Amino acid sequence: MEKEMIRSLLREQEIARKKYLRPQFLELGLTVGQGQPSILSSLLAYGPQTQKKLSDRCHIDVTTMSRTLDRMEAAGLLAREENPSCRRSYLICLTPLGGEKARRVREIFRRYDELMMKQVTEEEAEVFCGVLRRIIDALSESQEPEENQ
Repeated sequence: MEKEMIRSLLREQEIARKKYLRPQFLELGLTVGQGQPSILSSLLAYGPQTQKKLSDRCHIDVTTMSRTLDRMEAAGLLAREENPSCRRSYLICLTPLGGEKARRVREIFRRYDELMMKQVTEEEAEVFCGVLRRIIDALSESQEPEENQ
């Protein structure tokens, strides 16, 4: 097998994923490229959280996260509340509208996961996840500062 086959297949999978998910999220009025579905999903799963924690969980740059949260707050999807454990930060919370959209996002992700695994056995999924984890680890190690390598 050619080494570039993995890169090519991962790219094809990403294109197919976007083609499936994007129209559904756009129908909900969500901006996909800014991570809005992931933000709603995280808030639904973990409840109110700081912007930093949300950034880490969603793998979104802090600056991008700040602008996205401003847009989502203006759209009535979330609110910032005082953080009782830290006066310098806020907790990001779902509004009722945000909760409704978050539940719809969760359902879209659930259907996507089912579709993706339709022709894959549990054992194949475990092996695949192990291989992907090793690829991610190798790529992450290559991003460390040179003195640590």
